[in-house]
Amino acid sequence: MHALLFRKWGTNVKGRDWFDLEWYIRKGVTLHLSHFVERAVDSGDWSRQTMTPEELQNLLQERISSVSLDRIRADISRFIPNPQVLDIWSENYFRDLIEHLKVE
Repeated sequence: MHALLFRKWGTNVKGRDWFDLEWYIRKGVTLHLSHFVERAVDSGDWSRQTMTPEELQNLLQERISSVSLDRIRADISRFIPNPQVLDIWSENYFRDLIEHLKVE
């Protein structure tokens, strides 16, 4: 999650960050928000000691809006046996997906 939200490579995206997001949500893995915030504070990417689930959702929504999904698909497709499974990856798909993110 940290890499997806805070990677500092400009417009260079990593499809694996988005693949991991999808995998974790589909598997029902819970994000431990306090641990995530600790790491974000340690890296200088978040200035407060707390974050609400709503703030996390807002960060994710902003990231979805600002990223090139074509670049994401192009980056990860070489590692996927059947890249056509990525055809569903769209802004709406990821917006719907993050609604299922479990946060503790």
